[in-house]
Amino acid sequence: MASRPPAVPSPQARRQAQIQALQAALAARDAQAIERLLGQWVHRQGVNQVQALHQELAAADPQGWSWWQAQQSQAIPEPVPAPAPVVAVTALPEPEQMPRASASRPAPAPSHPAVVQLRAWLPDREERRAA
Repeated sequence: MASRPPAVPSPQARRQAQIQALQAALAARDAQAIERLLGQWVHRQGVNQVQALHQELAAADPQGWSWWQAQQSQAIPEPVPAPAPVVAVTALPEPEQMPRASASRPAPAPSHPAVVQLRAWLPDREERRAA
């Protein structure tokens, strides 16, 4: 007899299991588990579903949810304004004006030694025209 593959839970069943796990973590006052489970929720359900989850958890366990809100308010420190950086402003030197190349002739080739060495391998114009 052939065995069937294990049944895959439906999305609704997975969602319900996540909510039950969050409710159990709230009841146990396990802040690390709540953080982990909320991160999974956002990953699987999306950020736009977080507000609905908050309402559902608050309705199921108002005391646990108020405890969690108090934990969150203590965990987020007030932002400390950073001191303004001291910047010394100095005038930049004027860039040297480069001569403009005329449109009728191309810009001169660079004279870097590596470029000169590579050009030595190229056939010159006369050889290319003859071919």
